[in-house]
Amino acid sequence: MDSLGEDSMRRSAAFFPIVLALGAIILAPGGGAQARDGREEGPTEIENCQTISQPGSYKLVNNIAASLPPDGTADCLVITADFVTIDLGGFAIRGFPVSGPRAGSGILAKPPSGVVLQGIAVHNGSISDFFNGVDLSSADDGSIVEGLRVIGPFGLPPNLKGGGIIANGIVKANNVSGYSTGISATGTVTGNYAARNAVGIDVGAGSTVIGNTALNNTQTGLVVDCPSNVTDNTAVNNGVNIMLNGNGCINTNNVMP
Repeated sequence: MDSLGEDSMRRSAAFFPIVLALGAIILAPGGGAQARDGREEGPTEIENCQTISQPGSYKLVNNIAASLPPDGTADCLVITADFVTIDLGGFAIRGFPVSGPRAGSGILAKPPSGVVLQGIAVHNGSISDFFNGVDLSSADDGSIVEGLRVIGPFGLPPNLKGGGIIANGIVKANNVSGYSTGISATGTVTGNYAARNAVGIDVGAGSTVIGNTALNNTQTGLVVDCPSNVTDNTAVNNGVNIMLNGNGCINTNNVMP
């Protein structure tokens, strides 16, 4: 065989493993970043009530229910770390319709003493039968609560119920009913629906309050401390539809017969 033929055969032999390698890459399934053990990285799965003590992303993978201890409260997900995101994944957290604060909180920010948690986000699911649905009162105004359905223990009188959602930051597109106060928030409060509470939505000063609906709340539909921007809200068939406390609120395009 001449040298030209030998060179051609050597090139073909060298090229063949490269083709195989490229084919393996092309045929490999797509996906995100993978951990060193070959599994794709993703949110930490939650299968039951627990304390969340590390920053990161968490996701429910089934419905969960709090247990009622002989002493103490029936809190379900207790957050003790900064920068935690909880995706309920469309699932439900269920509590107990028992009297008073013993019913606990569905999701509770509980930092070490003297500390305020940062960067807490909760979204996309249902919470029912807790004294407080989501209590982020010990988290800063970087919190986000979005896309939740929160239902209080209807069998209890109003003085034995807490708040559906308590948070500072962005509170958006939630549906809350059956609480002493459906939503208590300071920040951007928008697109929420509050019905059949004592007070529907109670908002602190310096807030943007846009596009919320408050219906059939026995005391007040929408309470806002001024100065705040209060625009395009609907408050109908409440004890008092809209109450603005203080001076300096922008009050425009609100439906409040």
